[in-house]
Order: sequence, then C-alpha cells, then structure tokens
Amino acid sequence: MKNILLIVLATALPAFAADMNFTPKADISLSGKIATVKTSKKYRTVEACQAFCTSRTSCAAFTLDTLKGSCTLLKSVTKETVNTKAISGIKN
Repeated sequence: MKNILLIVLATALPAFAADMNFTPKADISLSGKIATVKTSKKYRTVEACQAFCTSRTSCAAFTLDTLKGSCTLLKSVTKETVNTKAISGIKN
C-alpha cells in the first residue's frame, strides 16, 4: 500500500508543481509587451501554451484565446480584460 501511494505521489507532483508556477486567470485576456504569438494547433491547449511560456525565460505570462486559436506569450503584463474565450496565467 505504501508503494502505491509513493507511485501516485511521484506521478502527480510534477504536474501539480508545474501548475504552481502560474496564477491561473479563467475568462481573462492579458495585455502587455508581446514576446510571441503562436497559432498552430500545437499550442491550442492551456497545457501546451503554459509549457511554451515556461520554456521561455522572457515569458512573464500567457493567454490562450480559444476563439482565435492563439497562444500569446507576454514579457510583461499591463492590463487584464474579461474575455470568456480566454484562459491566462501569470508566472509566480
């Protein structure tokens, strides 16, 4: 039983730790200095957009706009706007 618990924790902690690097913002679109915008299918999930932001040292935040199908990485955040088709995250 103890081994099962350790296996579950070992697989769950990396995903949980990755999520803790960002403050999630549901239904919010962020504005600021844009680092890059990706529109390919590869970046059209929250996980992929967040991972892309994590991989870039200059990225301070991201916004995934599901209506536009775009992942925008920001170097800085200056404004938050309500957008029910967006999910954003700000690095902690």
